[in-house]
Amino acid sequence: MSKENFSISHQMHIDLIKAYNQVAHTCWYQSQAYERMVKQPAPRFYVSAKQAYQVISHMVRGDFTKVNKMQPLRRKMYYALLEVVNRLSLRYEFVGKSLCQIMQHAVTQPAPEFFISPYRARFLRANLNRMYDDEGRVIDEKCKHYVELREKRHKQCERKKKRKEKKWMLEKALKEQKETEER
Repeated sequence: MSKENFSISHQMHIDLIKAYNQVAHTCWYQSQAYERMVKQPAPRFYVSAKQAYQVISHMVRGDFTKVNKMQPLRRKMYYALLEVVNRLSLRYEFVGKSLCQIMQHAVTQPAPEFFISPYRARFLRANLNRMYDDEGRVIDEKCKHYVELREKRHKQCERKKKRKEKKWMLEKALKEQKETEER
């Protein structure tokens, strides 16, 4: 998991716990509960807008080679996201907007499922039950320290990212200024 996707994965963990709690009482076996859990509608697509843009931009242009090389569940997620992007681009408030702007909104739309395997869901839930309660609050002090460290690293990464963006913007402005002076 990359540092910039910390909040997305944290939200996914909380949503997985909630989805499991919704279906667990209706199943006879735990494996059946995990299969139903991953098929539950998810509150959003658990991918960053930047990553989704990089894949969907190729798909919009008709280049499906990148997405067809992916694992089946990930491929299915990007095809579902493409449908959402196509649907949003036809809405009045998104007419004339760039794909990047539409993507920011598309990834927050409800997803038809979680797009993870039941095995992965079982693994995540086993680890998450030790860290979070049903509301997504950290339980154990040891886990609390771990989560605080991850959040601290995430904030450091965000600050570093902002510094890089500022540096890039300055370099871009200087380059444009040199180009205008040369003309």
